[in-house]
Parts: sequence; structure tokens; C-alpha cells
Amino acid sequence: MNKINTLKIIKLSLGSSLAIFIAWLLNLEYSMVAGVIVLLTVKNTKKETLKGTIGKIYGFFLCTIFSYLCFNTLGYHLVSFSIFIFIIIFICFLLKIQDVIAMCVVIASHYFMKGDISTSLILNEAGIFVIGAGIGVIINMYIPTNINKIYEGQRKLQNEVSTVLIDIADIIVNPNKENKYTFDLNTLNTLISSSISEAYDNINNSLLSDTKFFLDHMDIIKSQRDILENLYIHVSQLSCAPPQAHILSAFIHKIGHASFESETVNQLLDELNRLMISMKNEPLPISRSEFENRAILFLCLTELKQFLVNRKQAQILRDSNYYK
Repeated sequence: MNKINTLKIIKLSLGSSLAIFIAWLLNLEYSMVAGVIVLLTVKNTKKETLKGTIGKIYGFFLCTIFSYLCFNTLGYHLVSFSIFIFIIIFICFLLKIQDVIAMCVVIASHYFMKGDISTSLILNEAGIFVIGAGIGVIINMYIPTNINKIYEGQRKLQNEVSTVLIDIADIIVNPNKENKYTFDLNTLNTLISSSISEAYDNINNSLLSDTKFFLDHMDIIKSQRDILENLYIHVSQLSCAPPQAHILSAFIHKIGHASFESETVNQLLDELNRLMISMKNEPLPISRSEFENRAILFLCLTELKQFLVNRKQAQILRDSNYYK
């Protein structure tokens, strides 16, 4: 059982008990329902909890209004209660607040059993609702931040990107050697999915701070992943490893082992530009095979340039938003 689940169990148990106790102290009828409302209010994130609470406020008013109309028009019997249930479910689905249906039916059942919808009973139900929903919101305002987990996850992502890049460098000069490209790419995709999930959880639990830059960073990582896949397709088409291939492989190794710093990326971009100029100035190929292989290598350099540009953007984003 992880820490967050343990914390949620404690919060739900204590919050529900506290709501029941407060409702009991205030001599509210059906005080046990206050604890149930706490359970219905607490969601996985702060934003979900607040959004759900707003929906419950709408639900409470709708429940009271339609209970009054149905029961006072049709009478207090099972047919009218069934009609009420149909109406409230239809309206909740229409307003996309389906999670308040259970609460509405419970409150309406109190009106039904009393056989009267008096002002005092409405205030009683309002008190139960305010206590339950209020405590639910309060106890869910504390959710441990996953910011450190996100930072660690994004460091792992960048390292895995470098690992896949090095796999491709090895394929260029040893196409027949067993490589870990597919395994490492799958690991990268798994890390991307988990990191996106963590980032969204953080955004939904940060009511005031703007942490959207986590998703911006993930967009850059996904773009790098796409470039890596393009590189793999290109190098897989090489029929041999000309001298330029060894130079390119060594350069990719250099990128893969380089530190994640903006100045380092600038130096690599300068070196890549010199490499592209050098390849352009080399004597023309003398065979079709050499021409095709050198064209593939030049395409790889083009992809690598975009890869380095993306890495520079990621570095700028990190320096602007992350702690060091």
C-alpha cells in the first residue's frame, strides 16, 4: 500500500467521522449522511474535488426543487418517488453531474420519509450537505506534491533518450550486431506515459501555481522520440558503413554522452554544422550505393540538427522553471 493511498484512507475515515460528529452536535437529523457526503466529495485531485463540490451544490438545489414539485403535486408514494428519480437522473446526465445522483436520491428520501418538505427540514438537509461537503473539501486540500517525482522522471527521460540515441549510433557501424534499440525505445515510451500522468496529477493538484511547463517539456521529449524513430528508419536503410558513417556514429555518441547544458548544445550545433559543410565539400560518390548511403547519412545529420534544437529548447525550459 503506497503512501498516498494510506493518507487517503486516513483522511476519509477521520473526515467522515468528524462530519458525523459535528452534525450530531448540531442535533441534525440523519447526521450519518454527513459522513457519506464526505466520501462522495473527496476525489483524487484538488481540482476534481472542487469541481465535484460545485456540481453537488447544483444537485442539492435541483433535488430540493424537484422533490417539492413531485411530492407536493403527486403525493408521497412510490410512484412519485420513482418519477423524481427519473427526472433527477435525466437532469444530472444533461448537466454532466452524474456523480451527485446518489446524494440527491438520499436527500429526497429524507423528504419522502418525513412526508413533508418544510423549511426546517430543508435547513436540516442543507446543514448536513454543508458539513459533509465542506469537510470533504478541507481534508482534500492537503495532497502530497509529486513535484520531486516529476523532476526525477524527467531526468530519467532525458537519460533514456540518450540511451536510444547511442543504440542508433551503434547500429550505423554494426548493423548486424544485436542491439537494444527496440527494448530501450519501449522503455522510453513507458516513461513518457507515466511522466505525462504525473504531470497532469500535479497540474490538477496545483490550484494557483502554473505547472504547465511540465507538459511543454513532455512535448519536446515526444518530439525527440519521433526524431529517434526517424533516425532508426534512416540508418536501417544503410547497405554498408562508409567512412562518413563512422564519423557520424562517433558524433552521435558524443551527443548521447554530453551533459544536458545549453552551452554544450551550442557547441554540438556548431560541430554539426561544420560536419554538414565537410560532407558537402567531399568528392562526389562514384557509385550508386555510395550515393544512397551518403544521402542517408546527410538525412541523419538533418534529423540530428532538429534533435539538438529541441534539446536546447528543453534546456531553456528547465533553466526557467526547474530548481537545480
